[in-house]
Amino acid sequence: MNKKFLIALPLVSAIMFSGCATVLGGGAKQKITINSSKPMNISLGYASDDNKTATSAQRATTPATITINRENKNLLLTSDNKEFEPVVIEKELNPWFWGDVLMTSPVSTTTDAVTGAMWKYDDNITISEK
Repeated sequence: MNKKFLIALPLVSAIMFSGCATVLGGGAKQKITINSSKPMNISLGYASDDNKTATSAQRATTPATITINRENKNLLLTSDNKEFEPVVIEKELNPWFWGDVLMTSPVSTTTDAVTGAMWKYDDNITISEK
């Protein structure tokens, strides 16, 4: 067999079977930095359909950096002590996902969708007291 073919085959396969957003767009996890004018106890979790409650909430004290799995759900940031109004952090389509579409690769598009890498959130959130 041709040596170039043997080298190119695994490389092309790796590109086709891995999603652009998974490899180049940050992967399935994202770090979100939350700042405030004073330390506040917060909870960050996946918002329910009505954006009123959260599941799988992580607790922290600001300033904080929380690592969250990317999912096809908004996030809900709340105050444990009602120091600020709840904040909905909406999911957005990760721009790297369009690389999959341009490559017309259904496998890599599926990879990004299954891992959650096709979604992203704001990286920095600043909250204010009531």
